Amino acid sequence: MIKAVVFDVDDTLYDQKAPFTAALAPLLKLPEAADLSLAFQTYRQQSAAAYEQVAAGIWSHEEMAVKRLNAALRSQNIPSVTTEIALAFQKAYCAGLQKIKLFPGLANALDQLKEHYKLGIITNGKTQHQLAKVMQLEMHRWVDRDAIMTSEETGLAKPDPQIFTLMNRRLNLRASEVVYIGDCYSMDVRAAKKAGWQAFWFNHRNQEMPDGDWIPDQTVGDPFELQDLLLALTAIAKV
Repeated sequence: MIKAVVFDVDDTLYDQKAPFTAALAPLLKLPEAADLSLAFQTYRQQSAAAYEQVAAGIWSHEEMAVKRLNAALRSQNIPSVTTEIALAFQKAYCAGLQKIKLFPGLANALDQLKEHYKLGIITNGKTQHQLAKVMQLEMHRWVDRDAIMTSEETGLAKPDPQIFTLMNRRLNLRASEVVYIGDCYSMDVRAAKKAGWQAFWFNHRNQEMPDGDWIPDQTVGDPFELQDLLLALTAIAKV
């Protein structure tokens, strides 16, 4: 029986591609409607590895900004950019992240979930940076600070199942009593399932699932389907 619902943050609670495209398209002189989906996915996939390079002292933050962006651009056959443009993108992207909003329908669903379930967040990234997003999204209305875990503060990062086990102890629940909701199959679904949790895949980027791998307990393809799924959980709790 599910007693807690725990969320990923980036591209699960809000549309992360929108500020990415808004920051990058003008610098590349592309139209606002340009499809930068592949570049965005590559940029996200490189996140953990890029920060490991910085933490190990191999790259400076400036080098990371340049290398990460140019790798993303190459994946979409877009020419590399200069350090100046990469840093301008980073500045514009960070500014865009200060204006993010919850996906449509989530606030209503969270209002109702809060009455029946413990709520939490597990997210990779710097604590201050991720908490700023949480506050911008007003998630503090539904999630207590001690139920928000970042990879920096715990010393553990998805897809390591141990970060989910740590949340079990924090919520004082068994693994089978918690469900995780995230957009990334490998970092969210597979990792949560390995930890013994249930996992709901918010696959709004229409990603393919590896054959013969861990199967999500539920899969939804857009914010309104996610809202319906969360409201269905609430209905089950009322029975």
